Amino acid sequence: MMRTVPGRTDHVVVVGAGLAGLSAALHLLGAGRRVTVVERDPLPGGRAGRLDLGGYRLDTGPTVLTMPHLADEAFAAVGDSLRRRVELIPLHPAYRATFADGSGLDVHTDAAAMSAEVERFAGAREAAGYRELRHWLQRVYHAQMRRFIDANFDSPLNLLTPDLARLAALGGFGRLDARIGRFLKDERLRRVFTFQSLYAGVPPARALAAYAVIAYMDTVAGVYFPRGGMHALPRAMAAAAADAGAELRLGQEVVHLERSGGTVTAVVSDHDRIPCDAVVLTTDLPVAYRLLGRSPRRPLRLRHAPSAVVLHLGTDRTWPNLAHHTLSFGAAWHSTFDELTRTGHLMSDPSLLITRPTA
Repeated sequence: MMRTVPGRTDHVVVVGAGLAGLSAALHLLGAGRRVTVVERDPLPGGRAGRLDLGGYRLDTGPTVLTMPHLADEAFAAVGDSLRRRVELIPLHPAYRATFADGSGLDVHTDAAAMSAEVERFAGAREAAGYRELRHWLQRVYHAQMRRFIDANFDSPLNLLTPDLARLAALGGFGRLDARIGRFLKDERLRRVFTFQSLYAGVPPARALAAYAVIAYMDTVAGVYFPRGGMHALPRAMAAAAADAGAELRLGQEVVHLERSGGTVTAVVSDHDRIPCDAVVLTTDLPVAYRLLGRSPRRPLRLRHAPSAVVLHLGTDRTWPNLAHHTLSFGAAWHSTFDELTRTGHLMSDPSLLITRPTA
């Protein structure tokens, strides 16, 4: 959320050089502002970082790029383009899914290819259900994108639009797993189109059906990988911002915000004090709350969400049967989330996402 602020905004400090901060910087530069970006790490990227270790280059965050047009909009704000800066490789398949019973299927973003794959995997009735699901996913995406995803909010009242009613009519406030089940009866296929809610830390059985918009991005809109790794994207965004006049201060941690009334007048790092007219915080929420000196009042207490253990490996061999992304689903599904979020036990039958970017 980016709040509209009154008064002068000639010089804006962006705290954090992740994808959000770099995108904000490019849009602000395109709007004629002077921009300073402050990042505590020595490289841009934030969560989309890179680790050079033992001769290997490891992406520490995202492993694929979806919705590249959003990144291109940021480049276009300064008269640049994503494709001029980064070579994107479309992934075919987007995913490879394997199951405990020994079955497997490739997940394609092309409608005809995926319909044929679903028919091979689970029969003609499921293929027809997939085609209906694909149409529903497109409608959910269009209902959410303009008003809820690609939008700024100054107040919760900004959510009250005709698109909210349209999303409700599409079943967006029901449960994701149940809604997908209206189209697909095969339990294995339902996992392929619902696991994406885990990216947002919500089990599919408890997630709102509106989270299906992530499945749209993954299984309809197309999946890409930048040549040279995901870190190629924030490197390119930082270079475009610098070329457009931004000052990038890497390796500096923001420790304090100076304020006059309700306006931030300076950002203080462990290196310097930077006077400004406005600030954009793209840090993790606890850091943002600490810098602002307050946290929101909540009617309900926070609830733990599913997380993940991530292991980065550099190997001297490869496995050709692994796609760029291979989903290895365990035999259990719902019960493992209950273990993790309700009883506090380790998942007895976890599912794995295996990434082989060198594919």
